[in-house]
Amino acid sequence: MKKIIDQIIFTGNVLYREGLVNSHAGNISVRHNDSIYITKTGSMLGFLTDKEIVDVPVYKTSKQDKEASSELIVHRAIYQKTDYTAIIHTHPVNAVALSFKLKDVFIPIDNEGKLFLGEVPIIEVEHPSGSPELAEALSDFFKNSGKNVVIVKRHGSFVAHRNLNYALKLTSDLEFCAKIYNLVNN
Repeated sequence: MKKIIDQIIFTGNVLYREGLVNSHAGNISVRHNDSIYITKTGSMLGFLTDKEIVDVPVYKTSKQDKEASSELIVHRAIYQKTDYTAIIHTHPVNAVALSFKLKDVFIPIDNEGKLFLGEVPIIEVEHPSGSPELAEALSDFFKNSGKNVVIVKRHGSFVAHRNLNYALKLTSDLEFCAKIYNLVNN
């Protein structure tokens, strides 16, 4: 479990350094067997310690749920419906800005974006933060789409993968490609 916690800490630090989250935003989780290791609510991802990561069950609620990220409901639903083992939720400025301009899909214009991201769906829900509605929409999306990246309109991105480091790469790629798109189209 120490390895998982160390990977989450490393990932949080990179997300913060790249400006993909502000001081107390975003969350990271890793599934191991029937446990979810997830950042606590209000954690500073750039300065995580093992004390900011809580272990909760995949298939039931627990006392630790109230300490976990407010997006736990979303992470849990995705893990229950898919075989993904890592989820990163961030608020990347350029990607979120695009969600106000674009209707239902972001298509990167740069070569790397086309190669690694392809079309990125933009999903709109009435209650886009830690809601049962968001949990259902995203878990169904990841189960049925074969995609790893989605933008939630007016909120942020969710990336699900079987490898935390690759989820980090895709999160970073999304913001890089969104920035290029915004610079070219403004």
